[in-house]
Formats: sequence, structure tokens, C-alpha cells
Amino acid sequence: MATDTRDSILFIFTDQHRADALGAAGDGVIRTPHLDRLAREGVLFRQTYCQSPVCMPSRSSVFSGRYPHQHGILGNGATIWPDSPCFVRAVRDRGWHTAVIGKLHFTWRHDVEMLCAQPLLWRLGFSDPHETTGKMSAGNLRVSEYSEHLRARGLLDGYYRDLLRRVAAGPALGEHGPSLLGEDDQLDGWIGNRAVQWLASHDGRPFLLWVGPPGPHNPFDPPEPYASLYRSDDMPDGISQLADDPHAAPRARHLGDGPSDRAAVRAIRTQYYGNVSLIDARIGAMLGTLEARGALEHTWVIYASDHGEFLGDRGLWGKSEFYAESVRVPLIVRPPDRLREAVRGQTSDALVELIDVSRTILDIAGADPDGHQGRSLLPLLLGQSPLDRHRGAVFSEIDQRLMVCTGREKLVVARQSLEPLSYWDLTLDPRELTNRAPDPGARPAIDRLIAERIRPFLERTPADMGEPWAIVAPYGRWGRNPLRERVWQVPPAPARRGARP
Repeated sequence: MATDTRDSILFIFTDQHRADALGAAGDGVIRTPHLDRLAREGVLFRQTYCQSPVCMPSRSSVFSGRYPHQHGILGNGATIWPDSPCFVRAVRDRGWHTAVIGKLHFTWRHDVEMLCAQPLLWRLGFSDPHETTGKMSAGNLRVSEYSEHLRARGLLDGYYRDLLRRVAAGPALGEHGPSLLGEDDQLDGWIGNRAVQWLASHDGRPFLLWVGPPGPHNPFDPPEPYASLYRSDDMPDGISQLADDPHAAPRARHLGDGPSDRAAVRAIRTQYYGNVSLIDARIGAMLGTLEARGALEHTWVIYASDHGEFLGDRGLWGKSEFYAESVRVPLIVRPPDRLREAVRGQTSDALVELIDVSRTILDIAGADPDGHQGRSLLPLLLGQSPLDRHRGAVFSEIDQRLMVCTGREKLVVARQSLEPLSYWDLTLDPRELTNRAPDPGARPAIDRLIAERIRPFLERTPADMGEPWAIVAPYGRWGRNPLRERVWQVPPAPARRGARP
């Protein structure tokens, strides 16, 4: 039997963790012993692609089980309706206790403080919500359990001023660097501690606990000792060649000389790696708590992230493009100890989509998929299907761009016209250094991918969540945070060194 009425799920969903920044994925520098342990005791899926390389579309796909063009969230300026299809609600309807601690980022409702927004989360399916904002809130620090923790300790004002300084500086000019806070007060550490406390006090009912550390998303702000854990000289240089995708190339030119300074890139990477290691340490504490309670016998542990991070590769920071650094994410699934037949200590290169994670959770809980477009990984995890085969192609979207990847080829098109924007032959060019879309010799391969992959995909995934399920944010009518106190206004951003128009 695949599932058990006593099983639970610990779902750890971080923000902006690129797939290769993981010891188990082959990075010889980063220290992630607890994530590596999960990989040894479960399966690491190395070819996992997010449905969008930006936060809200990706997370809306995980929630709803739909692709971005179906749920209508194509950027960070829209949200899904709280009553829209959601895997969390389906799991709760099966009688599980559903909780969240940390970042969700499902809504633009910036005029609703998080402590007042819990009814919205209940409608999504969380019976026990403890939501916080993300780290790069650009001044939109909402009132939450975390802000009140800092306020009670007299740390809120200093933390917020430091956040605004980092926002104004930007990633190449000082956004990174040690947190002013200790590891128990810094946001990722605090969320990890709250998750440990929740697990230690839980009453034993089957649960789905979503833990959402906002890291390692910028600002890269690990507390000590993690800020000093890595040396710049040990960091990989990455890819210095500028992006040649027509959408990404102007971004790289605009950033100027910052990402081309590889010494600066290596220094910034030490702080990103420090954030990852902090989160890893808190995962170790969660596993230790489950072990002490004998709960690993009946607990699935799943680790994933919403999208990647360029870290200076290709002249870029952040995400929002379809290069591997941005669109691929880590995914580890550790089955409960009771499943003696489960596959363990294996690495899969099967093509996987991030929506397959929420579909797998539905399968574990025996819940109604309700039109979910994901494909469960449960047969692979239980040895019932080959570990190296899952999908023939994966898809990702942002704005009006659509990507398809078969593992051998990757194509980006304009979704409406299907005009090719970028094409990479991953067999000959695995690092995606040469965009062959302008090459007439690549046109037959491009036309084949459009005919055999993209058109059938769009035909079988029609938009099915129009208004009110998808709502555009009213940013154009008022500021992103009309309630911000004057004392905390963002200072003017300094001019970027070496920036070119």
C-alpha cells in the first residue's frame, strides 16, 4: 500500500535556491550535510524545472496544479483567488492538520497585514497559518509573528533600516553581507526554530507542515557564524560569458561591469552559500526533532525551491530567465522509514516539473487532484516505475514567453505568435552558451519542437481559471505600500558603477 492513514508530510519550500548549490548535486564547496542526508535516504531529482522562474507564478502553479497561462499569474503583480483549486485544501479535506510557517507569497494584498490575513490562508487550506513576508520586500515589511518577535526584542527598527539600505544598494553594490541579527533572530533561522517548536509540540495527528524559509533569496544576509563560513577564493567563478537570450541580454548590459568582476561575484557567493547552510542547519534540527519523537517512521520529507538564482552567471543576478541557473531547482524526496520498498540513495535525471511535487503530496494523502496538471512521483519513489523516466518534456512560462525543454534541446518562444526567441542544443552546448535561434540551420529543429511539443501542450492545457480566480494587482493606482511610515522611506538608489544604457 502506497500510503498510510498515519503518514505526515514535512514540505520545506525555500526561495531562489539554484539546483546546483547543494553538496549532493556535486558542489564540492557548499556545506549541506542535512540536505545531503535527505538525498542519501531518499531520491534527488536533478532535472526539476519550475513552472515559472519568478516567485508568484511559480508558487501559484504549486498551489493550483495549473500552468501559468491557465491560472493567469504571469508575473509578481497578480494573485490567485483564495477559493481557487489548491492542493493544501484538498489535503485538509482528507482530515490532515495543515500548517504553514514562513513565506507563501501567494497574494499581492499588501494592504492586508499578515496577522489580519489568516482567514485568506484558511480558505486556501491552512488550518494553522503562521505566515511571514519574504526577505526582499522592498520596504513592504508586513506585520507578522516575525515582526512582533523583533519588536518585542527591540530589534525591529534596526533590522528594517538595514533592509532598506540593502534594497537601495542592490546585489552588486552591497546588498549582500552579514545580518545585524543573531541566527535565532534572522528570518531564516527564526522560521526554522518555529518549525522545530511546532514539530516538537504537535499532537500526533497526520499533518502537512509547509515550512517556507525566505532564503536564500537576496538580500544575502547570513548571520554569524554562517557569514564567515566560506572563503571567496574557494568559490566557483561560474559563467562569465554574457547572456545571449534576447530578453536576458539587455539586462546583462544594463548591470554593466558588476557581474564581470569575478572577485566580487565570488564574495557575494560566500553569503548566498552561508544562507543555504543556515537553512540546512535548521533542517537538521527538524529531522532531529522528528527522530526524537519516532516520527520519521511515518513522515515524508520533501525539499524544493520556487526558482533558481544566477549569482552573477551570464552577467545576471536574480532569476526571470530560462537558463538553467534560473529555471532549475533542487528537489529531494525522503519517504517514511516504514516504506521498506522505497528507493533510497539514488539520483534521478528524469525530467520533473515543480507541479509534480504538489501532485505527489495529493497522491500520498489520497486526496482529490481536482484537475491538477502534475504527475505523481510516487511510482518512481516506490520502485514501481523506472527512476530515469517521468516526462518527455517540461514547460515553464513568464510574461508572454514559454519554454520547452526535452533534456536534449531547449526552446523559448513568444507564447501567442510562437516566434522563436532562443534555442539551445543541450547535447552539443550543455552550458547554454550559444543561442541558435537566429541560425537558419536550427530552424528544422525549432519547427519540430513547436509542432511536436508546444502546440500539443497548449491544446491540452487551456486556460481554466479566469476572473475572479486570477486577479491583477492594483499597483498602478497606488503605491506598493501606502501604509509605510515616513521614517522608513527608502533612500535614493546610488548609480550603478559601470552601468551602460
